[in-house]
Amino acid sequence: MITPSAHVVLSITSIPERIELFLGALGWLAQQRVQPWATVIWLGEESFTPERRRELAARFPLPPGVEIRYRPDLGPQTKLLYALREFAGLPIVTADDDVIYPPDWLAGLYAAYQEAPACIHCWRAHRIRLADDGTLAPYRAWEWLAPGVQGPSHRLFPTGTCGTLYPPGALASEVFNLGAMRELCPTADDTWFKAMALLQGTPARKVQPDSVEFPHIAGSERKMLWTVNEGRNDAQLAAVFERYQLYERLATPPPMPRKAHRGS
Repeated sequence: MITPSAHVVLSITSIPERIELFLGALGWLAQQRVQPWATVIWLGEESFTPERRRELAARFPLPPGVEIRYRPDLGPQTKLLYALREFAGLPIVTADDDVIYPPDWLAGLYAAYQEAPACIHCWRAHRIRLADDGTLAPYRAWEWLAPGVQGPSHRLFPTGTCGTLYPPGALASEVFNLGAMRELCPTADDTWFKAMALLQGTPARKVQPDSVEFPHIAGSERKMLWTVNEGRNDAQLAAVFERYQLYERLATPPPMPRKAHRGS
């Protein structure tokens, strides 16, 4: 039985088109230098019949400490929203179902959280740029991967593909407004979560000054979310920034990092 060494919940979602590739490659989790307190795979209950659930359980036995929970599908935001409710008060680490994470991946995020518990932590982020008129510059014109910028900063925009750690209370309670989420950011989970971090006043910080890239599971590129969002990111970003008046939040100085109490 695995003894947890990081008091965090690892939260992941997947889709029918990738679930077998994901479960078949889940061996990366056992290789982590530190293990999470719990790992939950959230699957849309509408997409997995009872027969399909039994088939997956028989073909892909889950590692110790890992469980699947079936809930109504919330799109890509499924990977975080249920964990925020069902594990309230614990740090949540999100991961993608198409990536193989190296052995120091979770340890790096957890150490960063202990160093600065008031920040959202990530391995990969872009830096938001504004246009001359003060609105958002096009997403593709941002400072890609924000080289040399560690933060904390409200301008850092974590990208979920390499994993993100959300401390308790990091996101505004508006994160659970499913009607607004579906209207403003139906397919852009990173955008919705960043907006809720700005609304709460929580800055982002990279584990190290330079972003990293992790390898993708072979074959998973057949249905990747960025192909869905291509050309839609700017519209979703503009909509959520306008609705919640987030431009002024970008200029708010972030709090100075403070170390977590032992045992956090």
